Amino acid sequence: MVSVTVFGSYISQPTRAVLWTCHLLKINVDFQKVDVGKGENTTREYLDLNPMAQFPVLKDGDYVLWESHAIMRYLCNKYSDGTTLYPSSPQERGKVDQWLDWKHGFLRAGGAGITRRRVMSKLMKDISHHSMRYDLVEIPEEREARLLLKSLTILETQLGKTRFITNSQSPTLADLALVCEFEQLFMLAADLEPPFGCDFSKYPLLSQWVSNMRLVDGHSTTHKDLSNAIKLVAKLRKQSKL
Repeated sequence: MVSVTVFGSYISQPTRAVLWTCHLLKINVDFQKVDVGKGENTTREYLDLNPMAQFPVLKDGDYVLWESHAIMRYLCNKYSDGTTLYPSSPQERGKVDQWLDWKHGFLRAGGAGITRRRVMSKLMKDISHHSMRYDLVEIPEEREARLLLKSLTILETQLGKTRFITNSQSPTLADLALVCEFEQLFMLAADLEPPFGCDFSKYPLLSQWVSNMRLVDGHSTTHKDLSNAIKLVAKLRKQSKL
């Protein structure tokens, strides 16, 4: 079996997407946890791997690659060219790339921003090594809220056309990346609607898509740590500690 090394964190949406891709492609992973709270992402050794001090990072032999979508594409191109995760047809592949690129500017920019601001920054004892230390100051929460709501509307509309993000037959890299991002939103208050809660009852197609993706092989494994974190957050919120 092919084996690669992945540096990251299971609480990281992009890391989960890469690990899930590896699982579906049957690639063995030597996972190296990176603790941002301890500054492990800012050591000279880690910065040699990724000067952005972020994760995930892939090591495939002597080859090093960072940026989750680049990693996911690389893995499909090298180890399973033509897989339904990343179709060989230029038109189909173009649609996958379209949604992967869209994610960073909309769903991630809005959703990750809000969950960091409302949850992660309060859970972490030290954010001095995390990029959110700048985002919390420089990016208005109103912008994050607007981007999240816009993203939910766009996804709901798209899922009225196809069962998965780009087609109705099977999930692609776009689905993996987007649902990993979406799952983070369940850290928000369950009794509130978006943008500051995770009551998605007004988005039935989006909710059904998430349910479908949770049935995809590898979801439960890659999301176990996040599920535990969501339970902890709910408990702290109930105790008025968050």
